[in-house]
Formats: sequence, C-alpha cells, structure tokens
Amino acid sequence: MTAPALTRAPRPVAAVGPPAVPPPFVVPASFFVIALSWLVVGSVGLLAAAPALAQGNFLAPEVFATVHAFTLGVITTTIFGVFHQFLPMALGVSARSVRAGLWALGALTAGTLVLVLGFWGDHSVLKGIGWILVLAAIGIEAWNLPTRKGRAPGSAHVRAHIAAGHAALGLALAFAGARIGENLGWWTVDRMGIIAAHFHLAALGFATLTAVGVGSRMLPMFLVSHGTPTWPVRFIAPTTLAGLLIFSVGAVTHIPLITIGGGLAMAVAALLFVHLVRGFFARRLRRAIDPPLTHVAVAIVGLAATVGVGLTLLLLPGTYPRLRVAYALLAILGWLVFLVLGILYKIFTHLSWIHVHGRRTSTAAVTVNDLLRPNWTRASLLLLVAGLLTLVLGIALASARIATAGAVGWLLGAVLVPAQYLRMFLPERS
Repeated sequence: MTAPALTRAPRPVAAVGPPAVPPPFVVPASFFVIALSWLVVGSVGLLAAAPALAQGNFLAPEVFATVHAFTLGVITTTIFGVFHQFLPMALGVSARSVRAGLWALGALTAGTLVLVLGFWGDHSVLKGIGWILVLAAIGIEAWNLPTRKGRAPGSAHVRAHIAAGHAALGLALAFAGARIGENLGWWTVDRMGIIAAHFHLAALGFATLTAVGVGSRMLPMFLVSHGTPTWPVRFIAPTTLAGLLIFSVGAVTHIPLITIGGGLAMAVAALLFVHLVRGFFARRLRRAIDPPLTHVAVAIVGLAATVGVGLTLLLLPGTYPRLRVAYALLAILGWLVFLVLGILYKIFTHLSWIHVHGRRTSTAAVTVNDLLRPNWTRASLLLLVAGLLTLVLGIALASARIATAGAVGWLLGAVLVPAQYLRMFLPERS
C-alpha cells in the first residue's frame, strides 16, 4: 500500500537509513527567537558604544561587547538555526539528536552572554569561560549535524562552503583563545594582528562562506531565478581561504606585502559573490522584490561597500584611522545582519505559518504574506539603513551626537523586527 503523500520524503542518492527530515519546529524557532533577542540587546549596546565609535576607539570594552552580541548572538545563532532546517533538505542530513540541538543553543547563548559581560567589564576570567562555552556549542552542533555525510545531488558546493566556513571559524576561535590567554597573563601575542585575523576569519571566513553555501541554493528559490551562471561558486571558497591564511600571516607578522596579497584575494572572493547574487536578482522571474528580499539586496550593497572601504584601508593604510570602525560596522551590520534579517523573514515566517497558523481552525484564508505587515518591514528597513548611514557619518565627522542619533535610529528599526514576529504568535482576533 502506498504511503500517504504527507509522510513520503525523497531519499538522497547513496543515502543509508531513513530519509533526512527537519527537526521539530521548536528547534529552529528557539534559535531564531534567541537571535532576535540578541538583535535588540546588540542594538542597545550600539547606542551605548556610539560615542566611543565616533572617536574611533574600537578597543573600548563596550565596543567589543556589542560586536560579539551581533556576531555570536545574532549571526551565529541564526546560522545554526538555519542549518537545522536547511541541511536536511539540501544535504540529506538529519540531526542526530533534537536534545543536542537545544543543548548547543543553550551553550551558545550562555557563552555569548558571559563573553559580552566579560568584554563589557573587561573581566578576563569571564571571557575565558564564555570562550569555552562557545567552543562547546560549536562542537555539539558539528557533531549533531555531520555535513560530511550529506550526499544529496547537487550538494557538493554547499558542503564545501560550509566546511570551509567551519575551518575558518576554528581558526578564529584559536586566535580568540590566544588573546584571552594573553589577558590572563599566560603568554604574549601581537594584539592588533590577532584582532585583525580573528575578525576576518569570523566575518568573511565563517559567516560569509556559510552565506555563499546556503545562499547559492536559497536565493534562486526565493527569487524564482533561473539560468544564472554559477561559475563563481567554484572559486569563492578556495580564494577566500587562501586570502584569509595569507592575510592572517601578514597581519601577525606585520609584513605589508603579505597582508596586501591576502586582502586582495579576500576582496576578489567577496566581489565574486556580489556578482553571483546580482545575477540571481537580474534573472528573477518574479520582478517585484518583496521587503524580505529587499533586505538581501541591501546586504549585497553593504558587502560591496565593505570591500571598497577595505581596499582603501589596505592600499592606503593610516590615511584615515576611523575608517577601520566604519569598515567593521559595514561588514557586521551593513552586510551580515541585513542578510540575516532578510533570510529570517523568509524562513521563520514560513515555518510559523505551517506550524502555528496551520493548526488554528480559522486560518483557511491566512497566507504566508498575511503574517508580515509590509509597512512595518519597510519602516524597519528604512530606520536601520538610515541609522547605519548616520552612524557612519558620525564616525567620519568624529561627532558623538550624530553617531548617537544614528544608533537611536538603528535601535528603533531593530525593535520593529521582533515586533513583527510577536504579532505572528499572538492569538487571532475573531
């Protein structure tokens, strides 16, 4: 007897055992709710850090705390949540344990919180504890979702980019551990070189390479885009990894030619991804771009702007010291956070429609698009973009007042994002 359609799932090629299935809704939803909470926390921290940012003081404790609220709390937490939903479909890999996924979320959240508090109070022991918890979370997640076992058709480049991203993340954690060990008085390292290497390994290596692997499958689907040449995908991971390794060596050894060579390779890799995504947008069949995908378009512009500022810093070092702060803001907020928000609007909204509204008896006429208010989404995006640009202007003019105004705008836009999701989960009015 044929199984019902709702219980039938495609078996990946060369798969052994039962077909891969996504975890219960509670797993990715928990990751996404925590990430949205960190978005608000990080935005409050950005407001507190605005005066230091305006003065170009990127070493201030509140700046380090805010950066990690965004990178670990928002970006990494969202990536892990997306993995739970995306990898079973793209790679044919099921999570080994639902409980392990939630343990990974708990360790990551606790580690991020302890790290943020450690940076804010400049407490080395707290930083060390937070680093251990984050390392444990990543280890649990890697064990729970073994991407090497995925053999679904067309998944090779996805596995390659995720593996490359995890390799870069491992190196980023090693550099972070080296800095924490120095703070504890165990050894001496070059502070600025370690920070530069750690930042690029985390932002470009882990987050961006993961975005390439996942986005090269998701974005054409979201955009209904066909026929885009995908040749850049073959070169992005090796070029990025080579550039990161060369740049990191140059940053630590203070050899300009090595640093420049690595930086140029990283810029080429990032621009290849910009070119790829531009092709997805150009060849889309659905001409209208909805608000979530507008966030993705803004993120790609942010990535291109980040490359431009980075090349200026690389080729004209020391000409404008505060430009380093603008570069980091564009990379974290202008590129990665906007991308995360756009993807979240797509995935979390769709899952909420299926698992929450689909169980309510009065939702026969409710569609996915009904769960989002386009005016709210556009207002949030406008506030976030205006806030970021004003913040960058405040940095350029060394004006704490302008930078603070930009941070206020960003915070207002950020608060509107979880408000959208809160509205989705409220009981329907009759």
